[in-house]
Amino acid sequence: MKIRLTGLPAEVQDAADRIAAVMAVLETSRPYPRRGDSRMVSLYLEAELREPAPDDGDGDARP
Repeated sequence: MKIRLTGLPAEVQDAADRIAAVMAVLETSRPYPRRGDSRMVSLYLEAELREPAPDDGDGDARP
């Protein structure tokens, strides 16, 4: 999966960290400044879904 995040640098990094907590991130680009005098950046991720965790028998699968 290819994902583009656009926003302020801190919020883009926070979103990338949250995505990495639930998906396997294969590649992360550097933050690219948006055009003009915008303070926003774009960050590109390549990620894939993680395999589901095996059920340990209590009905609650854990990552």
